[in-house]
Amino acid sequence: MTTSPTSGIRDAGDLRHQLVEQLLAHNHIRSAAVERAFRTVSRHLFAPEVPLAAAYADDIVATRHLGDGTITSSLSAPWLQAGMLEAARIQPGHRVLEIGSGGYNAALIAELAGPPGHVTTLDIDPAVTGRAIRFLPEAGYDNVSVVTADAEHLPPGVVPAGGFDAIVVTVDTWDLPWIDALVDGGRLVAPLRLHG
Repeated sequence: MTTSPTSGIRDAGDLRHQLVEQLLAHNHIRSAAVERAFRTVSRHLFAPEVPLAAAYADDIVATRHLGDGTITSSLSAPWLQAGMLEAARIQPGHRVLEIGSGGYNAALIAELAGPPGHVTTLDIDPAVTGRAIRFLPEAGYDNVSVVTADAEHLPPGVVPAGGFDAIVVTVDTWDLPWIDALVDGGRLVAPLRLHG
C-alpha cells in the first residue's frame, strides 16, 4: 500500500492532537498557550529518523549516540517539555534563552513568545545546533537564533540589553551560571542535579 504525502501529513496532525490530549489528561499541559504551541508545532519535522508514531510518543527521541549506543542527545519527552514551558510562563514579546538545542523545544518557545518575542537556542555540540539550524527553518521558524557555544560562559552579544525574560535549560546541570542573564523577575527553569 502506498500513501500520499497528504495522507502522511493528516496522520501526523492526528498523532500530534492525540499527544496533546494525552498531555492534557495527565495535567502536563495546564494553559491554553502551551496547548496551542503543542498543537501547532510538528514534532516529526525535528525527528525525521524515527517513524511518525515514535515522533509523537510521549517519550524521548534519541538523536545522537556514542559508538557504544549511549544516548548523548535527544528530543526531551513531551510531558517534561510541557511542564518546563508551563513553569517558564513565557508570554508574547518575551526574550527567551534555551540551553540545550535541537529545534523542537525552541519552536514551542517561539510559538509562546510570538512574533514580537525572540528565542535564542544554544548548545555546545555543533551536530546538535546543526540539526536546529536545518530543522527550524524547514518547520517555519526562521526567527530563532541558533548559537554554538559553551553555555557556562555565554558569548558576548547573546544576552539582550536588560536580560532574558526566561531561560529554559533542557540539559542536566549542577550549577546555575545564568542568573545574571535574567531580567528582574525573570524565570529560570532547569533540571538541577544535586548530590549526583
